[in-house]
Amino acid sequence: MSALWVVGDVHGALQSLRTLLQRARLADFEDNWLGDGATLVLLGDLMDRGPDGLGVLRLVQRLEAQAQAAGGQVVSLMGNHEVMMLAALRFRGHRHGVGDPYGLYNYWKQNGGRLRDLSQLEPADLAWLEARSPMHRHADWLLVHADSRLYLTLGDTQERVTELAGAFLRASTPENWVEFLNAFAERELYTGPDGAEHAAEMLRVFGGRRLAHGHTPVFVLRGESPAPQMGPQPYAGGLVLGLDSAMAYQKGAGFLVRLETDPGRLDRPEANGVLETVYLTEKGLKGR
Repeated sequence: MSALWVVGDVHGALQSLRTLLQRARLADFEDNWLGDGATLVLLGDLMDRGPDGLGVLRLVQRLEAQAQAAGGQVVSLMGNHEVMMLAALRFRGHRHGVGDPYGLYNYWKQNGGRLRDLSQLEPADLAWLEARSPMHRHADWLLVHADSRLYLTLGDTQERVTELAGAFLRASTPENWVEFLNAFAERELYTGPDGAEHAAEMLRVFGGRRLAHGHTPVFVLRGESPAPQMGPQPYAGGLVLGLDSAMAYQKGAGFLVRLETDPGRLDRPEANGVLETVYLTEKGLKGR
């Protein structure tokens, strides 16, 4: 099976993403796809917080088209910040409270929303964002944005989850958006004493042997201060892999992983599923 590469929340860190893709030989210095038949999955939250969310969006769209033409695949999942931005756009005409009783526009701004990104979105961008799937299965991996129960509340198949997520995005009342965003904002479902049980339920319902997510930075999962060279975090009895590198929060932070796709390899007790880690900082280039 072809290579599977995964990166967590980018949050507008365009240059960091470009560097990681170049070091993994997935893209060249002119942002052209080099991955041939490989699959690259971005776990959502492309925008907000960092300096160039729109640039990240444009890069991912470009690589998505080029990868498809080359026999590869670029998949960008729906993150809660994509939903926040869409809500802000829908309610921005009422940003003084009239027609936006829950303050969705201000909620987006307070969580790193960039007016430059919002003002330059084109209709095609909006259609692309609204079409993002909440989850993706590849080989033995279940890939999602958030470490929350959101997905289980939406349905018991990937198709049903995608259908109901789309219904929330088409809703005309702010109450529906608030409900969706509140569920999406939850985190750390797999860190407690029942974490492995929750992870096993997700895998039993949606399939796969391992779950990888973004949303909650690795330094939070570890209970440590952020550091540039923190790598992927296996936890919950080895069933879960945290991949949010906090590249928009910490200078020098960022990593991209290549995951195991050979059938049966993840059955090994010592296997965490990470074949290679490409780090943003020079010291970590050898991977993990």
